Amino acid sequence: MIKSLKRKTILQIVESNPGVGFVDIQKHTGYANGVLSHHLKRLENEGHIRIKHGKRKIWIFSSIVNTDNDNLLIFFRKETCQKILLFLLDVKIATFSQIRDAVEKSPSTTSVTMKMLLGEKLIRKIYGFPLKYELENYEKTLQVIETIKPSNVDVLKDRFADTFSYY
Repeated sequence: MIKSLKRKTILQIVESNPGVGFVDIQKHTGYANGVLSHHLKRLENEGHIRIKHGKRKIWIFSSIVNTDNDNLLIFFRKETCQKILLFLLDVKIATFSQIRDAVEKSPSTTSVTMKMLLGEKLIRKIYGFPLKYELENYEKTLQVIETIKPSNVDVLKDRFADTFSYY
């Protein structure tokens, strides 16, 4: 049982925002770097959370979240990735040009992001002419979206819907 109010607050944030970053928790709580680091370490040592380290960032997950979903949750926190994934959830299959137009990014940014998603096996190519893309696992992607705090998902869906409401 967690006695510290600060650790309870941090754990609530992590549980409602799987894959949340250090800075996001810091912004939400107002805790100083050292204070937040101390409490995260305690929560990790007690088995309440797990921390996944990237090159320049960490992502914090509740220990009850399935580790198989970590990469998908992390990619949903990246704007271009989430736009691509949400677009493919909506249309199921799309060409590179359709995806690029939907995310409103340059071809190079879209291409780099697509390569990352392909490398993580979150999307796959459908060979033919023209080359098309689809989600690797539609149902899993949909389930992961449902684990994200509803307000965050609603904001993502609303922004995405707004993109197409003008046409």
